[in-house]
Amino acid sequence: MSLTTYRIDRDGADRLLFLLHGWSAEQHHLAAYVPLVDPDEQFSAICPRAPHDLPDSDGASWYDRTPDGPDAGSFLAAVDAVDGFIGAECDAAGIPRGRCVIGGFSQGGFLALALALRQGAPRYSGVWAMCCALPSIDGLELDLSAAAGTPALVQVGERDAIITPDRGHAAAAALRDAGWNVTEAGYDMAHSQTIEMMIAARSWLALT
Repeated sequence: MSLTTYRIDRDGADRLLFLLHGWSAEQHHLAAYVPLVDPDEQFSAICPRAPHDLPDSDGASWYDRTPDGPDAGSFLAAVDAVDGFIGAECDAAGIPRGRCVIGGFSQGGFLALALALRQGAPRYSGVWAMCCALPSIDGLELDLSAAAGTPALVQVGERDAIITPDRGHAAAAALRDAGWNVTEAGYDMAHSQTIEMMIAARSWLALT
């Protein structure tokens, strides 16, 4: 699947930062934070747009939703599509996934975790999960211990009514129990982002 993409290419950067936006946002959303989180330009940032345009909106969705949560088939298709997209970008740049950080907010965070945790997944240099939780999807088999030692940044909105904070903190605990190198932080915010969390991400990225 071809995905519309916004790129921030840095001359000489030998690492890639993939950022997956949330529901109803688009490819420029997280890209706006790249100068703040990577001021030393260690990464080229690649920000794809989700494939499903939303009516009466400039935004998009990675997968279909039902009253009970994500549609399993649509979610799995999104994981496969983004996995193929990342593979093609890495091949084109000559950069292995072990030199890539994958991050996402909300829907994008669920996908980032699925891509890093599903059975047989390639190993990334880090995973950045914002306002999300571990995906629990029929047909998606997770293997949390396979990438033990990988850095993960889990950022939680303590007033988030969409992905409640207990779910984000539970994801961090599960990764930590599986041997991941977890940095966990809660923020006085709802389902959103703050400059404070981006500054924390900058420090974390510099160490991955």
